[in-house]
Amino acid sequence: MQKTDASKNPKESLTIRIGLDSLAILTPEGNLDTLEMKSGISASANLREAFKTHPLLNGQAKHATVLVDATTMLIPEEEFNEEDCSLLFSHAFSGHESDLKGHYAISNLHAVALFAFEKDLQTVINDHFSTSSFIPVCAPLWQYLGQRPVLNRQRLYGYFHDGKLDLFCIAKNRFKFCNTFSATHAHDTLYYLLNAFSQLGLKADRDEISLIGSTPHKLWIANNLQTYVQRIIQEDAESLGLSLLQQHPSLPADLAIIHQNNLP
Repeated sequence: MQKTDASKNPKESLTIRIGLDSLAILTPEGNLDTLEMKSGISASANLREAFKTHPLLNGQAKHATVLVDATTMLIPEEEFNEEDCSLLFSHAFSGHESDLKGHYAISNLHAVALFAFEKDLQTVINDHFSTSSFIPVCAPLWQYLGQRPVLNRQRLYGYFHDGKLDLFCIAKNRFKFCNTFSATHAHDTLYYLLNAFSQLGLKADRDEISLIGSTPHKLWIANNLQTYVQRIIQEDAESLGLSLLQQHPSLPADLAIIHQNNLP
């Protein structure tokens, strides 16, 4: 489905993040640029135009790691069968019949992420790089946070990005919960967080909610969560241990993690 090369040289690679309305380009040296997507044309058309004019896309990179804001589902690794990916995905989500289906292993959490992305994106990438890896934007965050020390309390994570809220909970190196919601309206977002916290049976006086990323309503949401849950954590570059995020506070956490950990 996609070209990969596990032995890629980090110095000859480039990371491209294709979000809802922006395109981010990051070099191994930490040079970063973000372009606003032109409305009315596809992500692949935006990327094709960027290759014509953008200096960071006209270097000597041979490998591209492409983060895509994609519809994603998780399956346990013991139930994963590559031949069943397209059929399984089509049963779970409609409207992606013409998209490419990718998969990415979250090994430390014993899961595989299945995702769909625009077919022409791969065509554009293949025209400019010898090898490439496509990854759903949340996968680096799942891997990274799954390595945190196990606490005697549970934590519900909320990751704000691309107008969405990704909620997930990890217990005993497994996903306990994972879902995606629109984060357009603050009151709805507050409801999604509290409802998931309740449905998971988490305790308001012991367990915690961790908020990552940015949204215009983040402070309001955190303050109102505090009414119901004692431990609300607003993660930042220091608590996440991401040096690139300190240099670029508006950078999506997933992109900072990819850069810092040299993921494929």
